[in-house]
Amino acid sequence: MLYVLTMLKIEVFGDSALLITTAQPAQLALALRNAHVFGVLDVVAGLETVTVGFDLAHTNARQVRRTIHRLHITQQTLPTPTIHRIPLRYDGVDLAEVAERCSLSIEQAIALHSQAEYRVAMVGFLPGFPYLDGLPVALHLPRRATPRAKVAAGSVAIANDQTGIYPQSSPGGWHILGTTPLRLFDAAATPAALLNAGDIVYFEPIAEG
Repeated sequence: MLYVLTMLKIEVFGDSALLITTAQPAQLALALRNAHVFGVLDVVAGLETVTVGFDLAHTNARQVRRTIHRLHITQQTLPTPTIHRIPLRYDGVDLAEVAERCSLSIEQAIALHSQAEYRVAMVGFLPGFPYLDGLPVALHLPRRATPRAKVAAGSVAIANDQTGIYPQSSPGGWHILGTTPLRLFDAAATPAALLNAGDIVYFEPIAEG
């Protein structure tokens, strides 16, 4: 049985937060959010850490740390992750180059990317920008040597071993495979971000025409 909380390193992080180092930050963040630990205000996953923010008016670092250590979270008791099926039109400006550099046809590159299962490792860089683990090894490429000054909102791109989705127009150095019509971030919505750490993502190709 796999214990997610095995070998955790928990450190005080400022006046009202703890920083947890773990090999499974997305899964741990999902479990902690669903545990509703008293006094905890926010749980944010990073690539190797989870930051737990708490309200000093109701608790303190020692109490939160003790509660986290007492949680017996196993792979079997983790909450079921939210599944998202994201429509994707494979019309990206870098698709042909990605296929060539990976010694694939465009059709093979699309098939590999769209048939994989992805897990949201973390959300950052921009509000709502998800870093998705699960990119097939055959599509691994380093970031572009020269970033673009502007990448359109909804662009789905890859770099290294991850896929990302740009929630808004911004500079970016990832290889653009296509675009999705979904809105990834809406400050007026609750929650504001469509995707959260621990969620599962599948891409569904949009037919041309």
